[in-house]
Amino acid sequence: MKKLFNAFVLVLFFASITYAQSYIIESFDTDLSQDNTWQFLHEGPPSRIDYSLNTTDKVEGTGSAQVKFVIGAFHEWGSYAQLIKTLPADATPWDWSISDSLAIWIKVLTPPTLPQNMVFRIHLKDRPTAASNIEEWIYQQNVILDATTDWVELRIPLKILDSEGNTDPNDQGFVIFPANWGGSSFWNNKKFDADKIVGFNIAAVTVGYTPGQNIPADSLEVRFDGFRRFGLKAIPAVIFNGITFPSHIAQVWAWGQSAVEVVKGAGPVPNSNAIKWTQGDEWGNGWTGWGMDINPPFNLAGAWQKDTCQIKLKCPAGTGPLRIQFEGGGGKVGKVFQPIDDGQWHTYYFPLREMEYQDNTSNFDSSAVNIVGLMAQASGVAGRVIWITDWWTGNPEFDVIPPNPPQGILAIAGTFQNIITWQDVPNEEGEKYNIYYSKNPITDINAPGVEVVKLGVAENTQLVEHLLFAPNTNQNVTYYYAVTCVDAAGNESDVSANSAPVTNLAKGVATLSLNPPAFNPDGDLSEWANIRPFRMFPSDGTGHVVTNTRIDGDNDCSGNAYLAVDQNYLYVAFDINDDVFSPSGNPNSWENDSPDLFIGLYNWHGFPHTNYQRGSQPDYHLRFAYNRILGDAPAGVLDTLGPNYYIGPKFPTGYVVEARIPWTALAALGNDNLFTPVEGYRLPIDFAINDRDNTPNREGILTYSPYNEDQSWRDVSRWLYTWIGNKWEPTSVEREDVVVKDYQLYQNYPNPFNPTTEIQFALPKNDYVTLKVYDVLGKEIATLIEGELQSGLYKVNFDASKLTSGVYYYRLTGSSFSQTKKMMLVK
Repeated sequence: MKKLFNAFVLVLFFASITYAQSYIIESFDTDLSQDNTWQFLHEGPPSRIDYSLNTTDKVEGTGSAQVKFVIGAFHEWGSYAQLIKTLPADATPWDWSISDSLAIWIKVLTPPTLPQNMVFRIHLKDRPTAASNIEEWIYQQNVILDATTDWVELRIPLKILDSEGNTDPNDQGFVIFPANWGGSSFWNNKKFDADKIVGFNIAAVTVGYTPGQNIPADSLEVRFDGFRRFGLKAIPAVIFNGITFPSHIAQVWAWGQSAVEVVKGAGPVPNSNAIKWTQGDEWGNGWTGWGMDINPPFNLAGAWQKDTCQIKLKCPAGTGPLRIQFEGGGGKVGKVFQPIDDGQWHTYYFPLREMEYQDNTSNFDSSAVNIVGLMAQASGVAGRVIWITDWWTGNPEFDVIPPNPPQGILAIAGTFQNIITWQDVPNEEGEKYNIYYSKNPITDINAPGVEVVKLGVAENTQLVEHLLFAPNTNQNVTYYYAVTCVDAAGNESDVSANSAPVTNLAKGVATLSLNPPAFNPDGDLSEWANIRPFRMFPSDGTGHVVTNTRIDGDNDCSGNAYLAVDQNYLYVAFDINDDVFSPSGNPNSWENDSPDLFIGLYNWHGFPHTNYQRGSQPDYHLRFAYNRILGDAPAGVLDTLGPNYYIGPKFPTGYVVEARIPWTALAALGNDNLFTPVEGYRLPIDFAINDRDNTPNREGILTYSPYNEDQSWRDVSRWLYTWIGNKWEPTSVEREDVVVKDYQLYQNYPNPFNPTTEIQFALPKNDYVTLKVYDVLGKEIATLIEGELQSGLYKVNFDASKLTSGVYYYRLTGSSFSQTKKMMLVK
């Protein structure tokens, strides 16, 4: 069957034509036969490809490709000869997302003898992951090779017509390699991944079908020049999809004492979520806000003149002007608007082309938008809550199908750490992985006892380390691990199968002592001698030098930090080694020699904070300057030199810091809940030591957390953690206010148990009591209660996860009562 001629007018563009937003794909200026990324492919003799570099007849650049295609008579359906370009396996794929058309210059020198049998094809090849097949998408033009021509430009719509494999190629766009041609063996995800292009083919093909007779041999000679992509496609950008931030939102941060978090179920429709923005007012001028780092950046060049930014807000009464803002290339553009302040959801639309320059900036680059934000335009009020959802540009398609769970979860014990590995989910692109651990098998990541190793691990990483810590002493721990996959749209998979439980030794780390020193801020730290320090020394790996900063060994910068608590104060001390002490001279404390403390005052379990939170789970960044204690987050002055603060040099080099900070002062600084220390609370913690060495600028930063990288000031998830006192967890005690006639210690339930059980007892009057656990040899194992209690019925939870199977005894002792009972732990 002869090829059918399409009923269309072939529009050809001659060599004088130029166009904007053009990106060269192949110039044909160099010798393709000497380039190992090119292949000349046919079915063997008599087929062949004669290629030469022509440097005299060209449209642009310094040369063109002169090609003679000779195609033999091989099959009833025809044959081919093609030039194949394939990027090296380790090369970064091409990203053609922004372009809507292709173009190639063609000059036919000798047309085919049987033009009705000859077609021109371009194949585009994508590969979403390194492990994927290379998938081909085909465009076919039936008449461009039929006759001798001068240079003409063939423009090709970069449009996908069919991704199911049911359509033959044509000149209206590209189709996936058809299934009836055997194309399914080349498919990967049956989606044109415009940002993962790994090559292309330029082909001359004989076509048709005559039963029992091969399509006749034929040949033609052509020149090619200037293969390029052009035009601008409007690419939607999703900032918050009503459920979560997509994977390209690399970091969410806040400023001016604002705080943001995603609240499940808070969106305008059932099962949707919303961003809760709690405004601050750090400087008393109403400027406060939050934003996001975008990586990879949004390319909105094609959308800027066409699309609109949509955002839904719910604002309380009194909300003042807000500014929505995009940043790229050093420039900032945005729109100031007055939201409706009636406490109801409203959708706002902002044409991107109407965005205006902000903050006296220029040179905004819409093709590289790396920050998006929302701020109060001098209208912020501390504590005011604004809700945000459904924030995007254009008309995006939403993926609501979660990926499959990762497979092959494996945990391997190392020295004070476990190494967790997994297999990435096939056919996902741009996905991230969340790694969890627990003392018990994990089926629900939100269940009590499930902790986070790391969130947002990039694809192809497939390995993270879990640093194992214990309060004060090295202790064995046993953990299960599980992994979830979060696709590019933010959908999270079900929990993976768990790793086998891994038992390993956790490193005993310094904690906040419950026995503070007799505080005397005189530069003499001898009263801190019985308190274990947080050690930060480059030489032994306990201190970590921030990338692109410099510290020349322990003498240049190292130190110990001490923390203690009582019911009224946080006690802090630093013993810093520094060969040149330069405490002042620059306006900011961090530009001088000074230490910083990062601490969360709450019992942290489960998901970490990212930006700083206020209220019942407050995060603090404190700076110890040469003349005062500064709150950086939240901002304010906590104290100055005097009875509660000292900083000064020590002999022979270095300096000492001593501070006593009331809990009431910290609560007032951020308008937070008053903190009461409890033994067993697990607190987020980090330290940083700034090193200046009497130079104009800070030279080095030494940190406690290896993940700090000078980002702990804005990202709480980079901190490590410690405990108050020596317990892993606070003792859980519940009191029921009922009338009790007699002292009574009840049998624990369940019994036998693994690993937790509940102990109940009754007190007829207020009394000083102890409840302790002993082993069969009479050795005290744990003190569950020790102190004055009111009358009533009590329930106490006992966690024996660190104990071995066997018989244990628990004893309740009061002023005139003592009783002991037996319980059995069976693991």
